[in-house]
Amino acid sequence: MDNFYSSNRISVSNPNAIQEAKIIVQNGGTIVYPTDTLYGFGVDATNEKAINNLNHIKKRTGPISILINNLEMAFTISKLSSKQKKMVAEQLQSSNTVIVPLKTGFVHPIISGQDETIGLRIPNHNFGIDLVSQLGKPITTTSVNHSGMPPLNKVDDIMELFGSSFDLLIDAGDLPPSKGSKVIKLKETHFEIIRK
Repeated sequence: MDNFYSSNRISVSNPNAIQEAKIIVQNGGTIVYPTDTLYGFGVDATNEKAINNLNHIKKRTGPISILINNLEMAFTISKLSSKQKKMVAEQLQSSNTVIVPLKTGFVHPIISGQDETIGLRIPNHNFGIDLVSQLGKPITTTSVNHSGMPPLNKVDDIMELFGSSFDLLIDAGDLPPSKGSKVIKLKETHFEIIRK
């Protein structure tokens, strides 16, 4: 994608914010968007080129969690029993990232875990949920930082370090310091805490 939007930012309250972000993600670009914990890098979770570019920006490889808009999408892309669906529903509604077994064909396999799992997140923030609803498919949700470094939640810091790397920043102002969401992994009948 060309750099027409590079270093651009738009207020989260701007009525065009969702549409601009949607166009960029559909065209393989990268956005920075607010959640209830951190700013996140968002790309189309089905687009290999976009995901590879995101890994290049973050200087990392490996699994990437995805943002979904509701439980219906969660259950569509994951392999869960009826009992497990109830367990996952309860945890997703608490703003956790929940790692679950993944069905094939719904996200690009390079963002899944080696054991064919994926981290799911429904943040308590409307922007990402509304964007995914518009797109009809998930986006990545991963902190704005280089791998191993603290996440950035101040807009000016994000622009200074990454401004030439992404296409659009959805500006919700500086967010409070946070280590991100709690990450838990579904085992057969219980959850294992991966990150508190």
